[in-house]
Amino acid sequence: MPIIVVTTDEGITGVGMGPHVELDAIFAAIDGEDPRAVTALYDRMLRQTFKAGHAGAVFGAIGAFDTALWDIKAKAAGQPLWRLLGGRDRVVPAYASGLDIGLDDDELVATYRAYADRGMRAAKLKGGLDVARDRHRLTLVHDVLAEAGGGARPGLMLDANECWNRKQAVRYVAELERTLDLIWIEEPVRRWDAEGLAAVGRGLRASVASGENLSGLEQFRPLLAAGALDIVQTASVWG
Repeated sequence: MPIIVVTTDEGITGVGMGPHVELDAIFAAIDGEDPRAVTALYDRMLRQTFKAGHAGAVFGAIGAFDTALWDIKAKAAGQPLWRLLGGRDRVVPAYASGLDIGLDDDELVATYRAYADRGMRAAKLKGGLDVARDRHRLTLVHDVLAEAGGGARPGLMLDANECWNRKQAVRYVAELERTLDLIWIEEPVRRWDAEGLAAVGRGLRASVASGENLSGLEQFRPLLAAGALDIVQTASVWG
């Protein structure tokens, strides 16, 4: 994961994650500025790279600097960032996930038992190509988490990575929902297909999640306007 480290003359260091594209040009917009003026400096970086727009790799680099500036601002204020941004609670729910689609049954159970031993009570699996296999794998993980949780109902999610069209998504997930209760389906259709994501959401009990592969506010707005997302996912590499 590429990282960017920004250091101030006060000795405070901020860290951001994102692409290393046009770094010198972007940094020129904030060099010598007060890093606490995060919103104003964000606009300065956008203006500095105006013709590149605010999507894609250049936007990702701006996001890395933006994240580093927020990190600096929080440290300068002597607060954790979640509190500076108005958060109330330092604890958030977490779920376990990984690139586990190639694991056999025993390996899958062992992996999620290790997650469960660390307190995880929800899991997201990759899938979307074989409904019977996905049902089997989700059931295995369900049983591991349920046992660890003393019978409490685990949370289950499925990530399809945009592998279906709209009707395939509804038929596939509806089949899973005959026996499983899923919290969300992630990227059931193309990430930019606002109408498609909304249509899938209307056809399922599970929520629809997407957004981790989007960059730029203009890419999220059509999805939000169409009511296409129940879970909005933003990725750390875009600020």
